Amino acid sequence: MLLGPAARADEDADPAASQPGRAVRLSLVEGEVHLYQGGQAVTDQVVANTPLFEGARIETGNDGRAEVQFEDGSVARLSPESSLTLSVLRGLSASEERNALVVLNRGLAYFELQGDGDSNHTKVRFGDTDVTASGFTVIRINVDKAPGEVAVFSGNAHLDGGSPALDVHGGESVVLSATDGYNVAETIEPDSWDAWNTDRDQAMNSEASNQTEATSSLPDSKNPAWSDLDSNGNWYDVPDQGYVWSPNEASNPDWDPYANGYWMSTPSYGYMWVSGYSWGYMPYQCGFWNFYSGFGWGWAPGACNPWWGGSGGWVVNIGFAPPRYHYPVRPRPRHPRPMDGHQPTPMPLIAVNRLAAEQGRNVFSAPRDKTGTVMIAGRTVNPLRPSPHPGGPTPTHPIPVFTGRPNPPAVTANPPRQSFQGGDSERRAVFQGGSSAPQPIAVPARPAPVFTPAPMPRSAPTYNPRPAPIYTPRPAPVYTPPPAPSRPIGGSAPHPAPPVRSSPSPAPAPSHVTGGGGRPSASPR
Repeated sequence: MLLGPAARADEDADPAASQPGRAVRLSLVEGEVHLYQGGQAVTDQVVANTPLFEGARIETGNDGRAEVQFEDGSVARLSPESSLTLSVLRGLSASEERNALVVLNRGLAYFELQGDGDSNHTKVRFGDTDVTASGFTVIRINVDKAPGEVAVFSGNAHLDGGSPALDVHGGESVVLSATDGYNVAETIEPDSWDAWNTDRDQAMNSEASNQTEATSSLPDSKNPAWSDLDSNGNWYDVPDQGYVWSPNEASNPDWDPYANGYWMSTPSYGYMWVSGYSWGYMPYQCGFWNFYSGFGWGWAPGACNPWWGGSGGWVVNIGFAPPRYHYPVRPRPRHPRPMDGHQPTPMPLIAVNRLAAEQGRNVFSAPRDKTGTVMIAGRTVNPLRPSPHPGGPTPTHPIPVFTGRPNPPAVTANPPRQSFQGGDSERRAVFQGGSSAPQPIAVPARPAPVFTPAPMPRSAPTYNPRPAPIYTPRPAPVYTPPPAPSRPIGGSAPHPAPPVRSSPSPAPAPSHVTGGGGRPSASPR
């Protein structure tokens, strides 16, 4: 009885009071994707916008794909049947030195690295090989064929590991060998998943083209998560308030920032909120949501100390709420324990769909204008417009067409796609501070070659098959028996044929029946 209250207090202790940790964003989830933390399954099916901490392992199924975004703009993308671990993730704020070690355990993945800077250092490891980048670099790593293959689409990558160190430049690929070290080629064999990686780049470039002065002046402005806000809502520069952002959905009078999402149980921090909105990462990690009379909900960015960090961390980041607002209720912590020596089963996600009727309120009568003049905190303001594209108009790139090899046998849900576009210069211009295409990095030993894809033939030869011959069977031969010989074998003359009678004559009836066991003939009447 004396130990009961202490044990209960330990179970109800706020996990957010533990040591804060750096997190990066799981920005895309398609198909079957699992999340593990410290060897323990967190959930059977993870969702987008989930914060990933040090030690997190993401595994994709045979139809799964995932994308991880880092604060400096670096990106990691996993194709089906792949596994990636965030082995090291240090440095909580932008003022600290950030170090990241990403380990590709199996499968095929793409990495877009911003390169080592003064405060950001990202390293990719597969097997015994470490890969670092000089400037913006796009690489593809395939470890399905041990010990691995590396293709550098652009930039400069440095490989260091069990074999001698090697620099690989844009347009080159290298196949690792357990006995011969490295085999370098000045070409890249296309893969059918290259098109998917390019599609994601185009989507991110499109969102980045809507960047406003609000996001360009915020900390970690290269973080792709800021682009989600420019593309899915409006920024307002409110006098005496600073920047306020409001999503497009907030123009509805009954919208609630915590109406759509999940409670996810984590081993280190208990239940945390994961927003169900596509843009729902930064507004739930930094700053506060505030309700403005006559306008509705808006989010004001502030110190990006995540709610799980520090003692006394908050569950929901709401500053001012409307009257009678029902705050989200955080589930009680649950600690699954292993049974019979097995790993504890993952806790399922708790889906949240808070309807306006549940709030019992109607804060303003009609939807507001999403693009025109609005009133915020007694000030009349207009939405900010996207800034001009850094370095001038958006560059255009030719789209070479490659013939990709088929997907691995395990990939059945995504058919091969045959288009490939190398459009990274636009992305570099956006996420590297607004300069035009970066200058190539001089390499003393050899200049970086320019990757020029082989031109496509102007027209493919047309195959005209010959018409199939019509088969006409020969007529079947008529069998004619040979004539009878004039003399039979043995030399005797043939017997004459018996005469043909016109009508048979009845045989005479016997006078009596003879024999036994036979059938007697019928007597004529």
